[in-house]
Amino acid sequence: MDLRKALWASVSVFTVFLLLFFLRLFNVLGSEYDILIGWVSTISLILCSVFMGMLISEKKIQVRGMLVPFLLFIAGFVAAPFVGVGVLMVVSMLPFSRGIEPIVFGGSITGYLLLYMGLWFWLKKRGVFSNWD
Repeated sequence: MDLRKALWASVSVFTVFLLLFFLRLFNVLGSEYDILIGWVSTISLILCSVFMGMLISEKKIQVRGMLVPFLLFIAGFVAAPFVGVGVLMVVSMLPFSRGIEPIVFGGSITGYLLLYMGLWFWLKKRGVFSNWD
């Protein structure tokens, strides 16, 4: 299969999925079309993964140079709720912490993610991730 044909197939199925999703969202389609939306989304994900596999196999995308920084980037975002819960556990032991738990939880996650993004941009600026090809 040609890359261009695979791209057009995945984009067209994804467009049909989005169209069905928005029609369902605005109550144009009833709930009886939920099975159809699920099937189209499954087909769309399969075709997108086939297209990405074709790109990787033809060496149009350098996987090794992108995979490790991508996994590190995702791991930092996955760790955000755990950081929030840890800070919340420490703050809940303090006597003045009644009623401010949502603010502490949201603030700690936001602060952590801002620090993490700042560290990420600083490392990218210093060229740490440029030698991973």
